[in-house]
Amino acid sequence: MFDSVRYNTKTTPELREAMQKKVKEIVARIADREGRMKRIRDEYQIDAERLAALVIQYQNQDSDFVSYQSQGDSTRGVVPAGVIANIISEREMIDSERGQIRKMELVLRNLPETELYNDPRTGAVKSRQPLHKLTDDELEFLGF
Repeated sequence: MFDSVRYNTKTTPELREAMQKKVKEIVARIADREGRMKRIRDEYQIDAERLAALVIQYQNQDSDFVSYQSQGDSTRGVVPAGVIANIISEREMIDSERGQIRKMELVLRNLPETELYNDPRTGAVKSRQPLHKLTDDELEFLGF
């Protein structure tokens, strides 16, 4: 039905613009995640040392049902296990998103502005704007 539709071929400027837009979106998402983590840490008075100890304690448990009644310093209150799980999952998402940014910046640096080709009629070497064929997943990710 859609055999003649070439929706998955994009030019370098189109691709560059979409990737730069996506990088900005991901940077904003990371900033939002870091803000949420900071608010949680401030609310539960979790400094870096206490966070490290709680994360280690969380990761060393064998069961999903964990009691955190013995967290050492009880003057700062008990931190629920869900809060630590939330901080860990947010950190993992941030790491993943930073990996996506690194990969897109690498692609952006290496996108060619022009490519050489042989004119089929004359055989002369000419330059043109390159076309990039993207998968459906890549098109969806970049917002096309």
